Amino acid sequence: MKLLIFLLIAMATPAFAIDYKTDVLPIMKEHCWKCHSNDEDVKGNLALDDLDEMRDFQVGKFNIIQPGKPDTSSFLEKMRLPASDSDFMPRKGDPLPKEEIETIEKWIAAGAIIDSKNLGEKESAFLAENGKSTEGMTKAPGPDMTFYKWTNTDGKTIEARFMGLTKDAVKILLKNGQSHNYPLSKLNKESAAQANELGAKK
Repeated sequence: MKLLIFLLIAMATPAFAIDYKTDVLPIMKEHCWKCHSNDEDVKGNLALDDLDEMRDFQVGKFNIIQPGKPDTSSFLEKMRLPASDSDFMPRKGDPLPKEEIETIEKWIAAGAIIDSKNLGEKESAFLAENGKSTEGMTKAPGPDMTFYKWTNTDGKTIEARFMGLTKDAVKILLKNGQSHNYPLSKLNKESAAQANELGAKK
């Protein structure tokens, strides 16, 4: 009877069963948050808590996380280095436990899906090309590619994409690829309102 129940569960479970949001993000929160989160600090333009940025800019054929290729993903490679190596990550922390490294490896090997309930176009394409099931998954809305005008309290205006909103700052992405957390208090009334409006939709 137990064997029958196990087989029924296995048949009902999609072949794909690991993603960043559920399986890897908790590991990142434990080991990497102080240097790579909007809650604390964002170094190296790597915000591990920004799912859209992770999907759009950190995962890809030539990015630090290469779907299906854990051995050539520098994201994982740096965690595997000896702690004495200058490129080792987390730089100010202890090496990740073996089982957590294996989880990250499995995640990348499975396609480095950020949120299996909200698939991006590249993620859907990877799964289709590799014959992986997308059962139970839904497609995420495409990222907002609009470059909005942002004006500060001194009257200076720039154009940048909206990437997210925290309690005190708006995260924007400039055309040169650099991201910044800009304090809402330094935006004029119209731009601050724009940030809040976009944040409510996200």
